[in-house]
Amino acid sequence: MTHAHPSSHAHPHHGRLSAVSALSWALGITGVFFLVELVGGWLTGSLALVSDALHMGFDMTALGLGLFAAQLGRRPADPKRTFGYKRVEVLAALLNGVFLILITGVILREAWSRWLAPRPILAVPMLAVAVVGLLANLAAGAVLYRSSRSNINLHGAFLHVLSDALGSLGVIAAAAVIMATGWQKVDSLVSALICVGIVVTAYWLVRDSVHILLEGVPAHLELEAMRSALGALPGVRSVHDLHLWSVTRGTESMSGHVVVESDAQIPAVLRAGARLVREKFGITHVTLQVETSISPECDHEPPPEAQ
Repeated sequence: MTHAHPSSHAHPHHGRLSAVSALSWALGITGVFFLVELVGGWLTGSLALVSDALHMGFDMTALGLGLFAAQLGRRPADPKRTFGYKRVEVLAALLNGVFLILITGVILREAWSRWLAPRPILAVPMLAVAVVGLLANLAAGAVLYRSSRSNINLHGAFLHVLSDALGSLGVIAAAAVIMATGWQKVDSLVSALICVGIVVTAYWLVRDSVHILLEGVPAHLELEAMRSALGALPGVRSVHDLHLWSVTRGTESMSGHVVVESDAQIPAVLRAGARLVREKFGITHVTLQVETSISPECDHEPPPEAQ
């Protein structure tokens, strides 16, 4: 059995320290303005403002959990966890998504109650607090945005902050309507709309987290495209038992069996295959088994054209 590993298993995760720093700053900003919105909502009587504050409070929990996961994820691999602790980030993102869904039940229950029995709301202070909350969300989002594309933990935190910013915009709109028309029920309506945004955000986060935990093919890669590219290498007869997965977002791995025409071609195909996967598909953690006949343990897999 021949294997090629162009990079070590202890693949370094660049930018991890900056991820910790970004989460720390976002947590600090969110914590301060959570208190501002909560007190403001209580003083003005606005459920939409309280809802946005509760959402921001769950953001604090999410960011704190994300910060813990980022810190733990920095620990090196050990004999029992050969990939290290990187998937703690995925678990944290999944929990964040679940928390987001749970909060909608609390908000919707109170929104329905206030729809049936509207309460007086101080629209001007409500507007002022909502604007401050929006600025806080934008500041936290700016801190997280740069790293959120390559780190699912930061991506989850960024989605929290983004959905919270949309909630703040809704509160601003509700305050404007109350000031212009006196229609108090718009506060409950905006609270329900905030819930819709929360559910959409949570769905994206849970979907992506579960996909990684199930070791699904990364969204930006195609299994058959890789199979075809490897199969087109000189001397390759077929490709089988091909797998693509992510340890966490931005840390992809590949393994597969390549059948060649003769033993003399094995070294060249091994080098060419590893280089192809690295340069064309951006995967540096590659495990290739090059053989001259399909191994008995792989006989159960259907031929490529049948997949």
